[in-house]
Amino acid sequence: MTQRKWWFPLGLILSAVLVLAGVMLMLDSFTMQPDLSSPPGWQIIRPPSDIHALAEQGNIIWAGGKDGLFQLDLLSGELIAEVIFDPPLEHVRALLVDDQGALWVGHQTGLSHYKDGVWQTYTQEDGLPDNRVNALMLDDAGYLWVGTWGGAAIRDGGGWRLLTQADGLLDDMVNVMLQDRHGGIWFGSYVAPRGGISYLKDGDWQYFDTDNGLPHNNVTSLVETNDGYIWAGTGLFDRGGTCQFAFSEAGWQIAQVLIREDGLAGEKVRSIFQDNAGVLWFGSEYDGVALLSGDTWFILDMSDGISHPEIKTILQDVDGNIWLGTRDGLTRISVEALMILYNRLTSYLIVLRM
Repeated sequence: MTQRKWWFPLGLILSAVLVLAGVMLMLDSFTMQPDLSSPPGWQIIRPPSDIHALAEQGNIIWAGGKDGLFQLDLLSGELIAEVIFDPPLEHVRALLVDDQGALWVGHQTGLSHYKDGVWQTYTQEDGLPDNRVNALMLDDAGYLWVGTWGGAAIRDGGGWRLLTQADGLLDDMVNVMLQDRHGGIWFGSYVAPRGGISYLKDGDWQYFDTDNGLPHNNVTSLVETNDGYIWAGTGLFDRGGTCQFAFSEAGWQIAQVLIREDGLAGEKVRSIFQDNAGVLWFGSEYDGVALLSGDTWFILDMSDGISHPEIKTILQDVDGNIWLGTRDGLTRISVEALMILYNRLTSYLIVLRM
């Protein structure tokens, strides 16, 4: 029988201690290291998961989507509460805070109004053309416009005035709306191969579709930029692009069409936004968001800290923070992180010009 050395048990004990110490150091390093998926100043917020619409009201950010309506703290980004509604609010597609401080919520079963703790919901029985509400807009006169699958409705006193295909729309399905600085109203549909853009000003209509230059007849977004241009986002799956419109005495004309080859993150443009610095943000369906400053493009995706590559809606709050509503969570970019992002964009521009 072989006799063990006296130091053998001690060696086993020391080895175990060293292994345990190594494990503890590894665990400690994991807790001490920053989350590389969320760079400093970038915050991913879940729940909510799917976000289609955002609105700001005081210190509250309202976020709506497939799973309903949520309240978030503007300063911290923390979830305050999920709005409990009977029947449940599902597929919230539009949010608007009016001049009286009331919140309007467009969803698949109607239009809900909230003020001073009281909810009221309007449906077809109350005069809406369809219960499926896609878009909300306040015009210069303070009237509320509601875009639905069955046309647009204008809140006129206590009732609703309707605007449908019979009145001049290309299609009854109104997906997005915008009033420009000239007083005209833009209506974008999402029923390709039909649809496109209908423009109404002073009783006259103007139309845009794929026959006269629109990249796709599914219109996802409409924005008027500081320089007076209108940008429209269009597309379906891996087709589409963005279109810039310029105004003249003859009306609106398509000034340019941009696709992925021109700098977009993806062909389908899901959302468009212009921030306080004048930078244009083009959210895509699958590929993140493309920033355009002057003639320089810069693309952000999940590797940069975005929660999901489908960017459905974009908001900049009163403090300057950017909120990206995606298919899987909110991404909040602080002002400080935004400044770093602008510096990256400037450095990228300098490198391109060297």
